[in-house]
Amino acid sequence: MEEAVVSRKSILIVVLFSLIVSGVIFFKNYLFDNSFIVFCDVGQGDATYIRLPNGFDVMVDVGPDRKVLSCLGKFMPFYDKTIELVFISHPQKDHFGGFDEVLNRYKVKNIFMNLVNNKSSSYSSLLNKINNKKILIKKFTTGDKIIIYNAKFLSLWPNKIFEMGIKDLNKISIVIEFTINNKKILFTGDVDKKTLESLINILSKVNILKVPHHGSKNSLSKKFYYKIKPDISIIHVGKNNAYGLPSQDVLKILKQIKSDVKRTDKEGNIKINL
Repeated sequence: MEEAVVSRKSILIVVLFSLIVSGVIFFKNYLFDNSFIVFCDVGQGDATYIRLPNGFDVMVDVGPDRKVLSCLGKFMPFYDKTIELVFISHPQKDHFGGFDEVLNRYKVKNIFMNLVNNKSSSYSSLLNKINNKKILIKKFTTGDKIIIYNAKFLSLWPNKIFEMGIKDLNKISIVIEFTINNKKILFTGDVDKKTLESLINILSKVNILKVPHHGSKNSLSKKFYYKIKPDISIIHVGKNNAYGLPSQDVLKILKQIKSDVKRTDKEGNIKINL
């Protein structure tokens, strides 16, 4: 009988200890400033996860398919099933394709994307799903900004409402300047060289650059790279991709400006504390 009492006490102690540990983890994630950013390895595509204070979750693009769920499952607390803010840089599948899976798994509160006339079935299906879930899609054009705690998301591009019939979807990629804790991160989607050079006068040095268009030569501008001189350059790119990305010319420029290059095809998920 005494052994049974001791056994019950031991179980109670273990349960109480587990609850205390869980509580500490919970409050650490929600009440303290432990912000970080993860450039997710989703193959040939873009997907970035940002964790802000008080459990505020942000995504910039969601990759081509369900691979993004693996990244979120690893870095998002298991008990958190809400993503407060999602940006889709432009409607090409390597940037929005995983959103369908994200919507199946998580509650998404706010979506920012600039709508264009993309008639692909996957894009139309996504818009229908967003509509059915009654989530309002908001535009994000030059000058628009969102401030969350000590973080700010500022749209640098596009600077006007594009016509629905635009053919090159890369040209309407949202360029976002994200600042937090005196750090500046620049998201560039798949914008081209001409667009980057049109922004030269409003750009300054950045701490982290999401290299435009997976390191494609079409987005190579020496003026752009020498103006912002990123400490760290992140290249979202698939291993042994059919496009031969990143371009050796882009890698050469990054070496010249002494930027620390990190690639998802070589390092997998890339986490950086903010």
